[in-house]
Parts: sequence; C-alpha cells; structure tokens
Amino acid sequence: MEEYRIRVLSPDGTEKHVRELDPPSGTPLHLVGGPRRMEVGPLGDCREATFEGDPGTLGIGPRDTVQVQYRTGTGPWLNKYAGTAVITGSARSEVGRYKLQGFRYRRLTEVEVRTLLPEADLGTQVRQLFTDVIASGQLGSTLQAPTTVTIPDLNVTSTAIHGNYWPAAKLIDERLKGRSRQTRTYLNADGGTQAKDVNPDWGVNADLRPVFGYPTGTLVIDEATFGVEIDGLDTDSSTLVTDVRVMFTRTMTAQFLLTEVGGQDGEGGTIISTPARSTSPRTIPVPVAPRTFGEAWRGLPLPTSAELFTVLPGASVSVQAVYFSGPVDPVPPVTVTGDPASLWDGTLTSGLTLAPPGGNTVFLYYLTVHVPPGTPVPDGFRLVANGASLSGLTVTTPTGSMRMGTVSAGAPPLYVFPDVVRSEHLPAIWADGATVEFVLAPFDRAAPLLISEAALMSVNHALVEASATPLARIPTLNPVTARLPGWNYSPVATAQLTLRGPLGGVVETRELPIELIVYDTDDDGELYTEVRCGQRDEAEALSFTSAISARDQNATTDAVQAST
Repeated sequence: MEEYRIRVLSPDGTEKHVRELDPPSGTPLHLVGGPRRMEVGPLGDCREATFEGDPGTLGIGPRDTVQVQYRTGTGPWLNKYAGTAVITGSARSEVGRYKLQGFRYRRLTEVEVRTLLPEADLGTQVRQLFTDVIASGQLGSTLQAPTTVTIPDLNVTSTAIHGNYWPAAKLIDERLKGRSRQTRTYLNADGGTQAKDVNPDWGVNADLRPVFGYPTGTLVIDEATFGVEIDGLDTDSSTLVTDVRVMFTRTMTAQFLLTEVGGQDGEGGTIISTPARSTSPRTIPVPVAPRTFGEAWRGLPLPTSAELFTVLPGASVSVQAVYFSGPVDPVPPVTVTGDPASLWDGTLTSGLTLAPPGGNTVFLYYLTVHVPPGTPVPDGFRLVANGASLSGLTVTTPTGSMRMGTVSAGAPPLYVFPDVVRSEHLPAIWADGATVEFVLAPFDRAAPLLISEAALMSVNHALVEASATPLARIPTLNPVTARLPGWNYSPVATAQLTLRGPLGGVVETRELPIELIVYDTDDDGELYTEVRCGQRDEAEALSFTSAISARDQNATTDAVQAST
C-alpha cells in the first residue's frame, strides 16, 4: 500500500499541522485528485508543485512551507517534495487551487547574502553561504543546516567573494556555480558515446536542506517492466547560444585619449586619437558551445568587481611633483615613505606616503609605476588614494605612449579600460620597459598623501569563462519521457533506457541525463513518476519561456551598453 500526507509549516518554520488521508484522529487530508506535478531535479532540488483541495481542511496560508511525505506499507515517511505556497485557495471556495515553489526559485531569490565568503573549496564556500543566510534569520527556522553530504567539497578552490547583499540565488547562479565544471559521458543508441560539460546543480531538497554539486546514480528503466511506458518528446531548439559576450557593467571614461606609436613628442609617430569612443564598454568574447547548428550570441553583464581580476605586480616606483609655491629654490624632492610593493599586495593596510618639502604646497603628484618585463597588456588598474583625485594617466614604452586626461570611473577604486583602449591603443605600444604614470591632484596641498594601492589589473579569464559557460544552449537530440508506477524512485543523475519492440525484443539501449522528475497522480488516484530525460519541459513551453527570457536579457544588456 502506498500513501502520502502533507506537513505544513508557518513562514517562520514553526510546524502548524500534519494532514493524513486516513488519520486515526484529527482532520483528514482532502485533495481533489491528489497532488499533481511535484517537480524535482536530479540532485533532489524541489521546483514547482500544484494541487487542488479543500481550504478549510488543508489549512495552508500564504508563504507557508508544505512538505509532501510518502511511504509504502508501514515503512517510514519519506519527504518527496517541499516548497513555499505562493498561491493558496480562498477560504470561501469549496475547492481551492494551490501552487508551491521550491526555495531556489522563490525564497532564496528574496533573501540576501550579507557576509564575506573567504577563499576556500567551492563546496565549503557554498556551505558557508547557506550557514550565514540561516544565521541571519531571514528564513526563520525553515531551512536546515547544510552538510558535507548534501554539499560536498568539489576540489575546486574558489576565490573570496563579497555577499554585497546579492540575492542568494543570484549569487550562486551567476558567480559560484560556474566555478566548477565536469564532463559527463552518455551512451547513444548506436553504441557510441557523447560527452556533455555540466556545472554544479543546486537548490533545496524535500528535507528542506540545501544541496549543491553533481547528481550521481543511474535509474534503470526497461519497457519490459510492468507499468513502464517510454515516449519521445518534441525537440526544442528555440534557444541557441554558442558564444557569450561578457560585458563589464561600468568602464572608465576620459575627456581625451591620445596615443602616439613609433615616435615621441610628435617626431615621426603615428597618432591615434579617440575623443568620443573612450566610453565604450569592455567586452570579452567567450565561445561556450560548438557551432554545429549555427552561430548565436548572448550578452552577459558582469559587475566591475575586484574578484574577477588579478593583480599585475610592479617592479619599482618613482615620484615627482609640481608645486604651487615654496620658499626653497631649487625645491627638494618629495619625501616618500613606505614599501613600494605595498601598492600591489592586494591589501589596504599599508602603502606609500607622499609629503611635500617643508613650506611647499603641491599642485600635482606624478606617481610612476615601472612595469616588469613580460607583463601582459593590462585590462585596467586599481587606485586607492583617498586624499586625491585622478586627473590623468600616461603609459609610456620604448615604442610609444598613451595619454588619458580627466579620468573618471563609475565604481572606483577599480578602473577598467574600455574596449577602444584595451584592443586598439594599448596593444599598439605595449612592450617591455613600460611605465604607468598616475597624475594625482591632492585635496590638501600641504598635507601628506597616503596611497594604499596603485596596481595594474588583468581579467581573470578562468572566472569570466566560468560565468559564461553555463549559458550554452544547443538542441537536445531525441529527448524522452518515461512513466513509472508509484513514487518509490529517488532523484539520480542519469537514466539507462531499454526500448523494446511489439514482441518484446530490444530495439535500443541508451543513456540520457535526467532533467526532471515529476511525482504525480492520475485521474484514478494512482501514483506514478514521470522521468524526463535530455530535456526538462515541453518544446512549446520552452519556446515561450525562451522568448520571455530573451526579452529580459536584452533589456539588461541594452541598459549596460547605454550606461558605459
């Protein structure tokens, strides 16, 4: 005998009641047709569920958490689904409609990450994220603590990342899950194999415990088994993404940009002048999938944040100044104290202090960083000089120079060069022996100036590519759906499918990734499980969803392009 029941928790996680079909005492569970379409991913993450029932007996209020539990015979109750009630039936209706959404898709899009996640194994870092979110109290006592079983270490070192009040789901989807990638191999019907690169999946399982990682295990499905049906699905190819253009959401601007190649001070050089294009965004193209079905691009805006860049250390530093006034002629040099290496050590705890000679007032400081041989073309720089503004930048090499005047940035202290600088101006002159001169205007011209950081930066291409690769989309060939009797199936990674002919002979055996598991009831109240392989949803639904997603994504990309 198979049976199910529901457990209802208030929004703060307090248990309200349990409703069973045939309880020894108390209020019985009254659903119309039983639970319908409880969707669970291969890692066990709960997605959406719908059902109908009597509002008076169900007692499910707005934002309550509902767990659906199942058992066979007199065995233990097993949690099969858990989600937040986003649609609840009216108390004035005999039959109310209910919709539940898993925590990944609802509550974790609404709560924020408030703490720093230090550098650690990616699994450790995600466990810390959930531990901090639970400790913040935003979810009450509903969410259970992560464990090394539900979120294992992945043997991938993940750089530190600031929560910065990002929604928890967005931080995981856009900044963390892309930092790990595995290749899975599947069996084709002809006996050949195919490989697929996948990123970690994540969510909250039916036990209300966070999960993150790669699903494991194989479900063997054979049409010879009583009650098993295997059918094909229409193939969706509405969304194709083979290449991603990463765009940083804010790049630096300059009042003028002038580069002289092959000469100095106007003697025999070629001039590149770009007064208007210096505000163009910084973009990086990333190929993410084969172009078998054609070439298709998507934009990915990324924040201009330090963890996406690596520091390019300097070799040495020199300082000069232009003075307003002073009693000494000739003026003695600027007094410089501190270790030059502190300007590129990645911390703000130390730096260089610049002080004018006694009695002098400084108009401008010229801080020059000498770049070691072999340094790649930089993508920008970090400058922390809280007592001064950056009024200009000059890059000088044996093959030419580049000058930028009245420099500003949308989000100092990280200044990212726009495409026109990184792809046109700098490569034209960059060579060993380069120097970068920062022109600083102090606010207090007679006081010492502390410079905590002045370092060239390079994009961390591994992290950028990790953010872009999950966006790859190519058509899935021959997706299938299998119907199995009962609910006694746990989420796993793959399905091994044996299809048979009318006389029972094997037609083909193949292996596909499981995209979705649906626990459902038919019109007679019989429980069954639907396993979707190779494609999560119906082609028509995917086509509609992709149109909406493309509209929203294009709006975001347009906003970034217009603001840089």
